[in-house]
Amino acid sequence: MRKSLGILGGMGPQATVDLFQKIIDLTQTATDAGHMRIYVDNHPQIPDRIAAIMEGKGDVATAMIESRRKLEGCGANVIIVPCVTAHYFLPQVREGAVARVLDMLELIVQACQSRYAGRRAGVLSSTATAKSGLVTDRLAAAGIDFISPSQAHQQEIAQLILQVKAKRTNETLRPFADILNELYGRGADFFILACTELPIIAQELGPVYPFLDATEELAVAAIEACGYTLHKTSYQKSSPKLKKTK
Repeated sequence: MRKSLGILGGMGPQATVDLFQKIIDLTQTATDAGHMRIYVDNHPQIPDRIAAIMEGKGDVATAMIESRRKLEGCGANVIIVPCVTAHYFLPQVREGAVARVLDMLELIVQACQSRYAGRRAGVLSSTATAKSGLVTDRLAAAGIDFISPSQAHQQEIAQLILQVKAKRTNETLRPFADILNELYGRGADFFILACTELPIIAQELGPVYPFLDATEELAVAAIEACGYTLHKTSYQKSSPKLKKTK
């Protein structure tokens, strides 16, 4: 039985649009009627996730639960959250949920294991995600090798994310490429884009390195969870080959 999808979005709006587009692109259908029904709550007034995690400012969980309930009220059977940092609050958001709420962190780990087994990940994320160990703790628990940016580069990534939110993605390409090159030189085989603004930069930059796009993994999981067929030729179609293992 096919199910309806709810997108708990707005964190940020461009990342929400990127997810929606990927769901459309990755769904196997030749007609409008072949796409799933999607309810979107673009809720950019949810308090800042980084400030909430790092400084204890703002009640993110309550705002996300309100959004989840609105989506359930519309009829969403499956709910996804296109913000990695917001997954810090996912256990609270899931409490009492009627709909199935997918876990992007779990999807990242599964994708590493299935597509990049035995390879070292370069983990790119928001500062709060990095400092909380939200992604890296999951990777470590699964035995996945990874390296993280330097403190200076982590601060720079935080600024790149803000530039995407401010519609200045064109200014991010050179510094983003420099960070990738440095991590590649330190031994990264592929890069986990563990913030939903970062795939927007990577798409503009082009397939210079193998990327694990957390937004794309969420789109794929949503398609399958709702009973639709994945357009396999579109999935990871432009990823370059991994370098040879020494």
